[in-house]
Amino acid sequence: GADGSAARRVLDDYPVGGFLMKSANGNFVSADQVRGLTTLLQSESETPLLFAVDQEGGRIDRIRFDGFQRFPSPQVFGILNDPGLTERAAWATGVQLAGLGINVDFAPVADVNLLGDGNPAIGDRSFGDDPELVATMARSAVDGFQRAGIAPAVKHFPGHGNTAVDSHIGLPVVGIGVEEWTRLDRVPFKVTIEAGVPMVMVGHISFPALDPDGLPASLSESITGKELRTGLGFTGVIVTDDLASMEALAGWSTAERAVMALVAGADLLLNPGEVAGAVAAILDAVEEGRLTESLIDQALLRILHLKADLGLFEAGATAPLDPATREAVAVIGREVSAACVAAGFDC
Repeated sequence: GADGSAARRVLDDYPVGGFLMKSANGNFVSADQVRGLTTLLQSESETPLLFAVDQEGGRIDRIRFDGFQRFPSPQVFGILNDPGLTERAAWATGVQLAGLGINVDFAPVADVNLLGDGNPAIGDRSFGDDPELVATMARSAVDGFQRAGIAPAVKHFPGHGNTAVDSHIGLPVVGIGVEEWTRLDRVPFKVTIEAGVPMVMVGHISFPALDPDGLPASLSESITGKELRTGLGFTGVIVTDDLASMEALAGWSTAERAVMALVAGADLLLNPGEVAGAVAAILDAVEEGRLTESLIDQALLRILHLKADLGLFEAGATAPLDPATREAVAVIGREVSAACVAAGFDC
């Protein structure tokens, strides 16, 4: 809802790490309402909260109220092929989010859209079908978000762009070998990790070449722990895709998904379903020896370091954008529109 009452009830019982804000849940009414919601919840949490949103541009924009400058889809920026413009648009999105008290954007999409219209999940959410182009644009977006003080999360590792099934309705399978994957899907993740992206979202995607058991990447130690953490050397926060509402995970209970994701190497569990059940399952897993407290401590420290890097422990009240920043955002909006017209299409 818009007033935070449901979120406050969660905070009364569990010190959750943060909240995913969704338009479908009525979280976004106006700038003043969102700012009031995030300010209220921050004031009631002992540890600073992460407030995350999917604001990718184009059709995956959760914030659509008047006064918030929106931008076209990543596909449009790929066609324009202007890294500087991509960086500026990400900055403009980021400063607007920061002005609402939102500090994480689950963007940019780093998937290489290798199947074109045959991919129901990604399509225009991707910058394109060229790994190098996608890597360049994703890195530019990461730079823009970070310049705005927002934590971006590249997604959906190990790559959702070469799959014919949407993980919302089934389990996507990457059917290529490791060598081809290294040349294609892996490239944007490697580039953005080397550029210092603070978060990577792991998808519910089976990749038998990396995990012969066919486990979704989000639940696979071979993919999350070994390939992402060790192989690519990622030291930041690994966040799962939504654990509760995706049919790709229908074979496991929501409580078991939470445990398996932590065992696999995730730090942050996104929407684990019923919080009490997830917490109880994690405690049981520690008692049984499936999970170690050391592994949980390492995950917690990475999350706390991210919050510190975002300045959340010293942050004061969130203020609306000042007139100069708001005008800078508007200028970038006009710049993107002009680039689209110059390229021969309306965006």
